[in-house]
Amino acid sequence: MTATAAILLLSLMASGTPASAGEPGTFLDLERRFAAALLDRDGAAVDSLLAEDLIHIGFEGQIARKAEYMSFFNQGDWRYARYSTSDLSVKVFPDSAVVTGRVDRIIKVGGKETTGAFAFTHVWARAGDQWRISSSHVTTVARP
Repeated sequence: MTATAAILLLSLMASGTPASAGEPGTFLDLERRFAAALLDRDGAAVDSLLAEDLIHIGFEGQIARKAEYMSFFNQGDWRYARYSTSDLSVKVFPDSAVVTGRVDRIIKVGGKETTGAFAFTHVWARAGDQWRISSSHVTTVARP
């Protein structure tokens, strides 16, 4: 191994970025972590997975930045009873990835339970040695 190759290898190891950072499985794992954080209503975990410059577009076209997203997440009497992803597709780029998929969910708000499904797009971007959602869009899907 040349000195240059050794230095490059050491700098990659020191960065904390896993070797599989650009592989689809990395983003499937991140999506599982995000879904688990939503189900557990774990604000710290959700916050750590969202980029500081997040732009989220909701069901009705409303736009929220990270502060607004986290404010909504942390308020009120609501909880997911189910948040199940399917049909995930990952498209990887050098410093980003686009994940699309579907979610079937049951949410309880103030004691009232509603079910629904939506399609989503998450754009994951590298922030230092971490991957975070920088853009999110959800669209309601009619049930057959």
